[in-house]
Amino acid sequence: MKKLFRGRFWIILGVLLVLGVIVAVGLVKANNQRAAQKQQYQTYQVKRDSALLLKGKVAAKDTVAVETGVSSTGTLTAINVKNGEHVDPGTVLMTFHDDQVQSQIDEANQTVAKTELAIQNDQQAITALKKQSNQPTTEVTGDTDSSVADSGADSVADSGAATDQLQQARNTLAADQLTLQQTNDSLTRLQAKLDPQVTAKIAGTIALDTTNNSNTGIPDMQIISDGQIIDGQVTEYDYAKLKQELAVTVMPVSNTDHYQGKIVTIDQTPQAATPTTSTAQTGGSEAATYQFTVKIDHKLTNGFNVQIRVPQNTIRLPAASLVKKAGTHYVYVVKKHKAYRQKVVVKKVDGYWHLMSGLQLKTTIITNPDHHLKNGQEVTVNAD
Repeated sequence: MKKLFRGRFWIILGVLLVLGVIVAVGLVKANNQRAAQKQQYQTYQVKRDSALLLKGKVAAKDTVAVETGVSSTGTLTAINVKNGEHVDPGTVLMTFHDDQVQSQIDEANQTVAKTELAIQNDQQAITALKKQSNQPTTEVTGDTDSSVADSGADSVADSGAATDQLQQARNTLAADQLTLQQTNDSLTRLQAKLDPQVTAKIAGTIALDTTNNSNTGIPDMQIISDGQIIDGQVTEYDYAKLKQELAVTVMPVSNTDHYQGKIVTIDQTPQAATPTTSTAQTGGSEAATYQFTVKIDHKLTNGFNVQIRVPQNTIRLPAASLVKKAGTHYVYVVKKHKAYRQKVVVKKVDGYWHLMSGLQLKTTIITNPDHHLKNGQEVTVNAD
């Protein structure tokens, strides 16, 4: 009897223990489900990063300082353009007169006059010597007396001397003619230097300042080209986001207009260092600033301040939305109020997780998954 009682006791005890375990497991599951149901998850819609808004200013494509290139002995005689006047290439901007060149021209003219007179005298001498050298000589015979013979000999001697003098006169004429030619060539060059003109090299608008010419008498003059660019600035933190030929939008800060343009140049050397607003990001240092230029087809007023909107193709995911298991990253995608685990490929760049593949734009993901969240679980979500 006692054995039978003890056997029933252990059976009942075993059944109670099994029931206790079942109840405990059920309670744990129920608590987890209640915890999951109570947890409200935040969501985020996958999208491209916001466009950069960078500062810029409208500027002339070229600003050329007008260099006179005139000798220090030159004197300004005329300013041929006015401030604000538009000029084309080749337009005469200033005219000078060189007194030193004028003196050289006067000396050259005197040399020309003297040389021309010398040439005239040379030609007259040559004519006379030709006549003298061409005089007939008296023939000497055996019947002629001695006085006639002597006269003939003198005539022959005179004719030979005249021939030598004629050759010398011709040489002198050639030298004087060469001197005249060289002097005339020099005069041509001097005339070109006498009243030099300064002409425009490019088309544009004249910027004339006559207040700083007290020493030289020559005004400060610039030509502001017709072509325009937008001078933009970018810090080292966004430098890698710019690319040549990248399409951008230019927006003047003075109105709501928008103009399409493209980046044409990006400097590789920093222009200046500017204090940053985030000491946590820079450690209190200064950020290098780089200049880039944008070309637009619409003409704006030089000096206008603009914003340059640079679109971004990168997609960043909230760090808290990523779940890592066995070296693989996952996110939870929300579809019809249920969460589904989705594998993604991400890359950490400058402290941010960039999506490389695995999700489409406008996909909704949970930004605060926890250990209660299971694949396929129905969830209550709040928009982030």
